[in-house]
Amino acid sequence: MTPSGRQEDASPARAQPPIRWSRPHPVSVALVALWAVGAFIALFVPALLVSPGAETAPPRDVWTAFGFTVAGAIVMILASVVLWRRRDDAAVLIMGGIPAFATIVGGAILTASRLTGT
Repeated sequence: MTPSGRQEDASPARAQPPIRWSRPHPVSVALVALWAVGAFIALFVPALLVSPGAETAPPRDVWTAFGFTVAGAIVMILASVVLWRRRDDAAVLIMGGIPAFATIVGGAILTASRLTGT
C-alpha cells in the first residue's frame, strides 16, 4: 500500500500500446453524406416521377426525371472531387465518380427507352 492508502497496479507494462483508432474528419463525413444525398436524388427521385415499370410516360415527366438524374450525379461528382482534393487520394475520385457516370449513362438509356416506348 502507498502512503495515501491506494493499492498500486502491480500488472506489468503492456508489450504493445493500446490501439488508437483514427476518427474521420467531420468534413469528410459530411462530403460522404452529400454524395449519398446525390445518389438519392439521382436514383430515387426519378423513380417517383416515372414508374420504373412503365413502358412509356409523358415526355415532360421523362425529361424532368432525367434532369434529376443528372443533377444528382453532378452532386455526386462534386462531392467526390472535393473529397479527392482534401485527401489527395485518386481512389476516392474513382469510387465516387464511376457510380455517377454509370448513373448518367443508365438515365440516358432509360430516358431513350421511355420516350420511344421500347
